[in-house]
Amino acid sequence: MIKDGSHVSTYAHEDIKSWAEAREARPVRVDKYNAQPVHKQVQFRFPEERYAGEEDLEWGEFFDIFDREQLEFHFEDIADEAMEQRNTYQFHPRKAK
Repeated sequence: MIKDGSHVSTYAHEDIKSWAEAREARPVRVDKYNAQPVHKQVQFRFPEERYAGEEDLEWGEFFDIFDREQLEFHFEDIADEAMEQRNTYQFHPRKAK
């Protein structure tokens, strides 16, 4: 895990799963975003959200895609009160080391 101020980057499965579970988020794969087709992407769905084009994933499936696509998880590590807004997160290609 790499921390830069309040921004954190990781590809550690346990860190990602812990972040999501703390926010009651579930892994999904999407094939549309704003009604436009996209390359099947992984993301999280929070309890009050549901969008067309989502497919529920088990954690194993999620991490298979995450690793195959060589993704890295970026999020803001901010105060617990901000969890109400679910925080900000993104998936990016891993940086070469």
